[in-house]
Amino acid sequence: MSADITRLLGAAREGDDQALDAALRLLYDALHRLAHEQLRQDRNERTLSATALVNEAYLRVFQGAALPSWESRGHLLGITARAMRQVLIDAARRRKAAKRPQAKDRLELSEVAAALVGEVEPDALEHALDRLEAIDPRQARIVEMRFFVGLTAEQIGAALAISPSTVQREWRLARAWLQRELQTD
Repeated sequence: MSADITRLLGAAREGDDQALDAALRLLYDALHRLAHEQLRQDRNERTLSATALVNEAYLRVFQGAALPSWESRGHLLGITARAMRQVLIDAARRRKAAKRPQAKDRLELSEVAAALVGEVEPDALEHALDRLEAIDPRQARIVEMRFFVGLTAEQIGAALAISPSTVQREWRLARAWLQRELQTD
């Protein structure tokens, strides 16, 4: 499927509107499956469904009159992962802004939680990820793709054109860095 999307995106860059429609349809379906799986694994009560998450991220990425520029399928996936991150953090902020915040108003970072600090305030996570991006943008992309989209090391490696072992190594470094940053916030 990724080869199909890449091929279609190439044709879309050359002006083929039908290829663009087909690529976006395939991308939407893939993101919906990933979001559904990611939200299914999350034990916290969420106010977003997989469809709402993908739709909101899609609107953020494709909201302007002009299409976002992308270099490859991996680049477009990275843009979408960032949008999904923003949607999830914004939803957690809205829940937290309620009159009586509950424990469920904290983000529990499913896979990251055990290695980090358990529950993390959405703003603290957002600031830590922004600081990581300033230091190492690739590690920030890996965290976004792994946590917010739920991609495996192999999928991330394919999207970023790096080996799965490099993804694992960078993931461990980013996770350790985030743990330290979130414990000091």
